[in-house]
Amino acid sequence: MTRILFFGRVAEHLGPESRLDLPVEGVSIGEIRRALAARDALFASTLLRPDVRASVDLVVVSDETLARPGEEIAFFSLFSGG
Repeated sequence: MTRILFFGRVAEHLGPESRLDLPVEGVSIGEIRRALAARDALFASTLLRPDVRASVDLVVVSDETLARPGEEIAFFSLFSGG
């Protein structure tokens, strides 16, 4: 299971992290976002907002970027601060 981290407003709604099984060959950030959003309405309303960004290993990425097990994946609101 891969840890998915949440920061800012996203963490306020969903907690600090979640877990998801990722295939070894990788999966796009958009697919991860949709898989998490399918869990329930709160995940969907939080993660599918246009101002929620993602990062892989501390680099902000697009939904087309592949993520693999062992990489740090995070979702955060545009104005998380820090």
